[in-house]
Amino acid sequence: MRVGFVGRGTLGRDVLKGLIDNENIEIPFVINCRVTPEVGAGRDVFEKMALDNNIPFHFSNTLNADKWISYIREQNVDLVVAMLWLDTIGEEVISGARLGFLNLHGGMLPRYRGNACSNWAILNKEDQQGLSVHLMEAGKLDSGPVVLQEIIPMTDRTTIKELMDHIDKRGAELVLQAVGMIVRDEYTLTSQNEEKALRCYPRLPRDGEINWHDAAEKIERLIRAAGDPYPGAYSFYSDVRDEGRIKKMTICSAHIEEHPTEFCAVPGHVLKIQDDLKRAVVCGDMKLLVLDEIRIDGISSDPVSSFRTVRQRMGLDTEILLNELWKLKERLNA
Repeated sequence: MRVGFVGRGTLGRDVLKGLIDNENIEIPFVINCRVTPEVGAGRDVFEKMALDNNIPFHFSNTLNADKWISYIREQNVDLVVAMLWLDTIGEEVISGARLGFLNLHGGMLPRYRGNACSNWAILNKEDQQGLSVHLMEAGKLDSGPVVLQEIIPMTDRTTIKELMDHIDKRGAELVLQAVGMIVRDEYTLTSQNEEKALRCYPRLPRDGEINWHDAAEKIERLIRAAGDPYPGAYSFYSDVRDEGRIKKMTICSAHIEEHPTEFCAVPGHVLKIQDDLKRAVVCGDMKLLVLDEIRIDGISSDPVSSFRTVRQRMGLDTEILLNELWKLKERLNA
């Protein structure tokens, strides 16, 4: 069977390797596109794999141009495997493959279509995520009939890195399994129920900013959903031990505890707990978010040595921001 490949990232690399190793598959082309940090392997990896196996290599950030529509048709492919492609693919492109384009999506379709689906699953307190291998529907995200699905169990400690690592490893295996079923003509297609669809939209780095008036559980979920390989959950603050300098604390991991006694404090306040051995931040529900691993201005830091005073507050209030604007005005007028 002639199977073309379009895609990028670590997941795409592993799928391409499996296709190359399958003696029942001939790969007439590899088309790679722009990489983003969280997906991994870039152009050089795919170009080398293609050249080492005498497969024509191309690079383009779109397939919906006349050049690629014609090119794919000329290759007389039975199937194209598309991994982490940048945008939706049009009907003229998809119809160039006899059976269509096969895609992997991190979500139990039709739930969690679209972008940042695993991040949203953590934020939404789901107890499972999923993997879906499906044939693509032109011009739409994550629609089209499903070939294979598999559930990924989640707990209240699951991180986005754990989910993405699992999707990369198991996802590649599932795609290759689906391709094998198609090659042997031993597959069935299951239509997606549009009435059960859930569409997810992109999350931006700024969505990781912590609102300390939120409940501790909500903040802890944000930390797990926004962490590595993404920029992370963070809070700006004015460092009272460094002449009020504004800094950025990114929380890599944390857990929730109760204060040992009744207490009075404002959300965002940093507390010394357990005989000065830990640091915690008061949340909106008066529970404590204990800081396990943090970065200050991008540098890994010890929470205890970073916050030595009981007068430190997370977040920037109006007075701090106005003072910073006043300082800037003075510098400009100097």
